Amino acid sequence: MTITSLSVRIPAALRAKLKVQAEHNNHSMNAEIIKRLEESLTSQTERIPVVNKKNNSGNVELPAADVNRLRNVLTKAAKELKKRTD
Repeated sequence: MTITSLSVRIPAALRAKLKVQAEHNNHSMNAEIIKRLEESLTSQTERIPVVNKKNNSGNVELPAADVNRLRNVLTKAAKELKKRTD
């Protein structure tokens, strides 16, 4: 994993809230921010794939692993919906 730095301007009140939460969770502010960003980019069951590129036909191409994860999530969702309608 490559680590890079990022400079961000945020309101002082938000920074204060992050600091309180980081201390509560025994995290550095950096660790708290990374944890929250990761959580916001992850669904409850599966990672939401990032669109890699569009091909000439305008369709989006995804890695096979992302396609399989999406297939599994959609299959589970369809089964849940079927249970609810039966």
